[in-house]
Amino acid sequence: MKNWFLPVAVLGFTGLALLCATPAAQEKLQELIDSLGGESDPLGDFDRFLDEQMAAIQRTLDHLSKALEEGHA
Repeated sequence: MKNWFLPVAVLGFTGLALLCATPAAQEKLQELIDSLGGESDPLGDFDRFLDEQMAAIQRTLDHLSKALEEGHA
């Protein structure tokens, strides 16, 4: 049974790639994603999360830099 895993996986991925290759299928997939996602934008949410985390890291580095400068003064 192990010998069939790779060919079946390759055929499955190939089928998905062919499905996504046609414009009509792309439109249907986009409609499906839109209906499942509702109003939320997962990539936009993730992007905002990363921006918030980067800002928090920058604030921490600024505080650390200020503390080190005061320590040397």
